[in-house]
Amino acid sequence: MADDPSERLLEAIDALEDLARTCTPVQAADEFDPMILQTFWREWPHASVWAGTLWRHLNRDLETPARERSDVELDEVGGTG
Repeated sequence: MADDPSERLLEAIDALEDLARTCTPVQAADEFDPMILQTFWREWPHASVWAGTLWRHLNRDLETPARERSDVELDEVGGTG
């Protein structure tokens, strides 16, 4: 597993998406090891709140339209040529 938190998040999302493509929630409830299901039941609320908070934070950032940058130091000035 990667040490970089960004990589860890991508790996977790990929793993969950792979699982969701191969198994329905009903199949998981019927077929998964009971200890795994207990762990999911116990841990998921915290993970879900964390992910939902991150999603809402990003959504707030993305709902504001991009603005034109007006930084005098970065503006190009035509030269003679």
